[in-house]
Amino acid sequence: MLLSVTTVLLVIMGVVSIFLLGRRVNQQVLAADRRLIALTTALAADPQAALNASVTDYAVVLIPVRAQLTVEPLTRGALTSQLTQATRTQLKNPALAQVATFAGRGQLGRARLVLASMNCQQFPALGCKPFPISAGLIAATRWVGRNAPGVGSAYRGAILVVSEPASTQHGELRGFVLAELVTGVALLSLVGLAGEWLIGRGLIPLDEMTRTANDITARGDLTTRMDADAQTEIGRLGSAINMMMDRIQQAFTSRLRSEQKVREFAADASHELRTPLTTIRGYAELYRQGALGPDQLPSAMRRIEQESERMSMLVAELLELARLDRTSSLDLTETDLAEVVRDAVADAAAVEPQRPVRADAPQRLIALVDEARIRQVLANLLSNARAHTPVSTPVTVRLASLDGGVLLEVADAGPGMRPDDAARAFDRFHRAGERAANQNNAGNARSGAAPLAGDSVPADTSSGSGLGLSIVQAIAAAHGGRATLDSAPGRGTRVQLWLPVRSFS
Repeated sequence: MLLSVTTVLLVIMGVVSIFLLGRRVNQQVLAADRRLIALTTALAADPQAALNASVTDYAVVLIPVRAQLTVEPLTRGALTSQLTQATRTQLKNPALAQVATFAGRGQLGRARLVLASMNCQQFPALGCKPFPISAGLIAATRWVGRNAPGVGSAYRGAILVVSEPASTQHGELRGFVLAELVTGVALLSLVGLAGEWLIGRGLIPLDEMTRTANDITARGDLTTRMDADAQTEIGRLGSAINMMMDRIQQAFTSRLRSEQKVREFAADASHELRTPLTTIRGYAELYRQGALGPDQLPSAMRRIEQESERMSMLVAELLELARLDRTSSLDLTETDLAEVVRDAVADAAAVEPQRPVRADAPQRLIALVDEARIRQVLANLLSNARAHTPVSTPVTVRLASLDGGVLLEVADAGPGMRPDDAARAFDRFHRAGERAANQNNAGNARSGAAPLAGDSVPADTSSGSGLGLSIVQAIAAAHGGRATLDSAPGRGTRVQLWLPVRSFS
């Protein structure tokens, strides 16, 4: 392709150069013709001027028109000898015999008419433009109609032939064309060799990128990257490929993380569902085998009912999380969140009158949210506070505008959470304090002591499903917001929910 383009450019350059040079040559030839015609006209008026010229760049001969046409040189030198010989050769033209015949009869007028009627390609065609008379000579002719003293022979009429060296521009033009051809061939050869080397050198980064891509394909190592130089086109291609690899790696990492979460979720869900099912199955086996007496049957049926309710609640919460994965499940309406907060606080006070619960909210705050979901968030957070703090622990529900959105906060002054539990608070099926309760009970069993009345871990810490805060986080994400938790032992727990005011239109 490179050679083809270069060849086309060279051809265009050569054609233009030859055209311009040929035009210049034609101009020089025309100038030489005009100069020679002017010189011939002047010498025809005074042939003696040629004899008087000591140095001349032209040659002059006379052909007296007689019965015998002869050539009489008026100048000297090699150029004159060449012109004389060329003129004598031209006199052998059969058409000149008629001129000589008329001249022998003294009919010079008719002889002149015959000369004038001759074609310009014949000699001597009077009145024609200068013509090549021999190789290297160009001549012009004029009729001399009077005696010219000093010529060497008396005549009444003669043909004056004036010649000068032919222009060498045509030869120069051929030389120029030849030089252009040689130069073009040499240049094309050089472009071919240099282009092959340059292209090969330029493709080295592509070869390296190809090897890198093959290595990625063979080993599946998505951390491998291309060497990229942003100053070159290939470097920018490498940068683009690296960006693509980053996104592919992120996508694979996200997919693996998602698959891991799905596996963990399935394992946790099956474990959580297995517990109530095992209890129900156990009581059913005891009943089938007749191991339950009349006094034990009501207790067994109560436990079966409790475990069934627990399993139903777990399934409902799992379905709720699945729905929240789709933002289209939200029913967004303009809602007065201040009223929702006051309602939630009133409900909590009704459920547990002994606990001090208060609302810190403005008189009115309108936001575009799913009202039912927000009420569910507040219910879950207040339920967690009741389950994990003593009944005398105060709880505050705050509502405020913050950073172009609204901030919901549920804070308690309870015993707080350990750092590892706080870090996993939003994980599904994680129940804060369960391990501590187990360790507490194990320690009491070893020491023979009963749990202290002031222990911060209630007896029912393991009764929840561990999905409450996960649902809160999912509701926040579905609204385009976020949920955070801040807790430490002895400092209580604070859960904040930030929602954009106009995240949907």
